[in-house]
Amino acid sequence: MGASFAAALRSRGYDGRLIGVSRSIETLRKAQERGIADAFSTELDAAREADVVVLCTPVRVLIAQIGQLADICRPGTIITDMGSTKTEIVRAMNALPTHVRAVGSHPMCGKETAGIDAAEATLYQGAPWLLTRTQRTDDESLDAVRALAMRVGAAPREVSVEQHDALLAFASHLPYALAVALVTATDQFGLSHPEVWEVMAGGFRDTSRVAASDVTMWLDILLTNADAVLGAVRDLQFTLDQFTALLERRDEDGLRAFLTTAAQARKAHFR
Repeated sequence: MGASFAAALRSRGYDGRLIGVSRSIETLRKAQERGIADAFSTELDAAREADVVVLCTPVRVLIAQIGQLADICRPGTIITDMGSTKTEIVRAMNALPTHVRAVGSHPMCGKETAGIDAAEATLYQGAPWLLTRTQRTDDESLDAVRALAMRVGAAPREVSVEQHDALLAFASHLPYALAVALVTATDQFGLSHPEVWEVMAGGFRDTSRVAASDVTMWLDILLTNADAVLGAVRDLQFTLDQFTALLERRDEDGLRAFLTTAAQARKAHFR
């Protein structure tokens, strides 16, 4: 996400100074070869020079980095993030000293592959970018993060912390849980019927794609939004129970209505 963001800024003519920070020397070498930043460091202390700090690490690492930045950032610096959950991130931002500004943010895009080799300058084009106020947010800092989102082609919108995590439980976290469950169940079936992997159709590939995503990233997401995800999973289980009952009864009319409602909802929201 971070490399894609830097590449997007560069491709769209951003002429500000970009500092890339990573613990991986190899990542920094590749970033330098691609010319997506002006300076590189393995230390978070490099943020002393920044007017805006964009954190793109897994959520629990990100939360720890927010605490570290309290003693690094100069007065007026804006800290923002790309974390997929917001309650614990915003709580950490609220604990920052008053001379540091912070805005929670989350671009609604990504890939199942991670790392700088997967970076794309076009990743953010047309993507929703959710912005969340914190106790360290003022109008200027909110406008600055909104402008960065627009600069890379995203569509920013402001939401509350609670709204963000409830929405994301369905919009992102539940689909991942579903993909993991689908692959796990199929893998178990495949132990006695290995040929199942040889006859897969596109629907399975599309539905299961995100199950291949970075596990560390998803552990952090699920554990920092557990209550909302559990609620979404329970709603799904209820719906599956309804589907199961219709199928058990061979209720053709009921099953047709159930499937038709889902098809109409999908077509109404996606082209």
